[in-house]
Amino acid sequence: MGIIIAGIDQVEEYFESECVNQSSLKNLENGFGGYMAALAKKRKDKEENKPTPEYFLIGGAVDLILTGDPGEFEEEYYVSTLEKKPSEVEINIINSVFHELNDNNLLHEVEWDACDNAILAAADEFEWQMRWKAETRITKLKLAGEAYFEDLKNSVGMKILTSAQKNTIDSIVMSLTSNPKTKKYFDRTMQAEQKNMDFYYQLPIYFMYEGVECKALLDLVVVHKDNDGKIIKIEPIDLKTMSGDTLQFVSKMRHHRYDIQAAWYTQALLTHFNVLADKIEPFKFIVESTTMVGKPLVFVITAATLHHGKFGTPGGVFNSEGGERKLYYPQVKGYKQLMDDYLYYEEQGWKQDAIVDANPDIITMDYSRGITL
Repeated sequence: MGIIIAGIDQVEEYFESECVNQSSLKNLENGFGGYMAALAKKRKDKEENKPTPEYFLIGGAVDLILTGDPGEFEEEYYVSTLEKKPSEVEINIINSVFHELNDNNLLHEVEWDACDNAILAAADEFEWQMRWKAETRITKLKLAGEAYFEDLKNSVGMKILTSAQKNTIDSIVMSLTSNPKTKKYFDRTMQAEQKNMDFYYQLPIYFMYEGVECKALLDLVVVHKDNDGKIIKIEPIDLKTMSGDTLQFVSKMRHHRYDIQAAWYTQALLTHFNVLADKIEPFKFIVESTTMVGKPLVFVITAATLHHGKFGTPGGVFNSEGGERKLYYPQVKGYKQLMDDYLYYEEQGWKQDAIVDANPDIITMDYSRGITL
């Protein structure tokens, strides 16, 4: 099959799917309250048309250039030539007016200079310069927002990048495609010449786990076959961008629980390709920095880390030599325990925390161990 690239429509369908993924499960690490708070924030950000954080913009653009079809980046991203953007609150005001016009199909009928009422209403909503006269506020916002508003009109349906962000993206792409450690993963000319290897870019997988409909989206999967087309091994690979030195990726892995991601994606591959676990190669992360470009590294996840991503670490008590002191450490959950939590909350209708259900009258609290069941 050679090189197989999922189209933008397939990727969008994946993100629209309500199947459970590893990201949503990881929200349960912070318990019922953390999960519900994450859902509420996501819903609020969508309703308020919050701009995409810069690290998502840059990471997503790099992903699309390296793992998407040629030309998709130009369809998805608009590079602004503005040298100076309005302030954050001014951008929120301009975005509010823009989306009101766009939602009412008035975007190309009404000019920015004719939006006095909408501008003032948005300024009130964000409590911008409330002590100024209305005329002054409107005049200042018209001046500050004219060029940015035009950018929004020219980029309808696209994500906006600054010239500086585009330069960073280009530098990262150049680094990853030219460095000896990483270039082979993105050399499609070389890949097309491989007779017994298939390269899947942006592979969406839908699968069942514990009776729940689940999903995973892998940046790159390399499938090695013998001459009869039988799978010999599968290489799962994920592309990451981060701030700081790439050697510090291990701390990022712990903080963001990439061990769960690696284990979850491995489970998805097992079901998708219907192979035994020994056919799946150790998971790889290809990592480049957004702030110190030029030292991309490839990290291979150990079997122990993969096991931790699935099963976590049980809590317990560590006794010092002689038993004089005890150290209590909490449980760290893997995706298996997080799925158990998900199934519990699904069954009881997402009403309240499991700790409250288990302790209807009094909750026991210990200084060292926190709340105990």
